[in-house]
Amino acid sequence: TIGRIIAVKLVDFSDAAEVLEKHKGFWLEHDLSGIPEHMTEKIGWLKDSELVKDTEIDIFKVHSNFINLLKNAQEVKGVSSIYVPEYASLFQELISKNVDVQLILSKEVLEKLDEATLDQLITKSKQNFNIYVMNKNLKAAITVTDYFLSIGLFRMDGTYDYSNDLISYSKEAIAWGNKFFEYHVKLSEIIIL
Repeated sequence: TIGRIIAVKLVDFSDAAEVLEKHKGFWLEHDLSGIPEHMTEKIGWLKDSELVKDTEIDIFKVHSNFINLLKNAQEVKGVSSIYVPEYASLFQELISKNVDVQLILSKEVLEKLDEATLDQLITKSKQNFNIYVMNKNLKAAITVTDYFLSIGLFRMDGTYDYSNDLISYSKEAIAWGNKFFEYHVKLSEIIIL
């Protein structure tokens, strides 16, 4: 019994070491304070992830990839402290296709959404849209869907890094993203639409 417990812990350690080594630069160059400690303990669940990076020729590679992935989702859960104007129309499109969308936004991001945008999101929703607000300014932008997980982080200087996105399609990574989302739902308040 003790041997089984040790073996499980060694596998966890090995998976964590693998994901940290595979994307060493990503983890070293970013502020990890947006990832709760209990989630860093499960960082090995991200071992099958890949890093999507902008290039000198394709400076919107990360953004385009993320948009294309979202367009094929049937369920979207997002936790974010960043505002990208284009996302409001994308979420309107997803909601009109009956995609379940749940967003946890920082107070500052929610304030950036004008009333007209919120009204359009509400109008298009058929009970498949929830929006929550959290008081703390999270240092991450995490999106989990029915088939992928996306992790974007802030640099050490406090600016969001639009040029790097950690993506995974594995069941473990999606489970990690769902746990991340559920943890932040408990720290947030739902906005009654």
